[in-house]
Amino acid sequence: MNNIISSPQFWGILVSAIVALWTFNKTKEKEREAEWRKEKLKLYLNFVEALSGITDSEISDEGEMNFAKSCNDLHALAPHAVLKALHKYQEQIRVSNPNPSVELKQTTLNKLIYEMRKDLKIKPSDNESQFEMILWSSGKRKN
Repeated sequence: MNNIISSPQFWGILVSAIVALWTFNKTKEKEREAEWRKEKLKLYLNFVEALSGITDSEISDEGEMNFAKSCNDLHALAPHAVLKALHKYQEQIRVSNPNPSVELKQTTLNKLIYEMRKDLKIKPSDNESQFEMILWSSGKRKN
């Protein structure tokens, strides 16, 4: 037994096996991270699409329902920073807001989208103080 442990072949095999196991684990970790990121990207894109459905010119009952569902879906995978920004945005856009502010609405939307991009590790990373989300709509009212 002592001869086996002291042999260079044993250590070569052992080190090779450890390196192979470590490489395999790192590869699997990166694959899981990529899959997780892909799911979050789908979730965030669905949210932005739902957000488009509640713009002033395109608001509808269906749009509001899609937006509510999308907000609820974010709670499944989004990190706390995204959810916190979402809740602040929801406070600004809710119908019962006694002091609606266009500026606060824009600021909270900027923060929300910034946090989503940060979560997805968008490169190059954004400067939070300069980041601005401009939500476009068709300008045509739905009937």
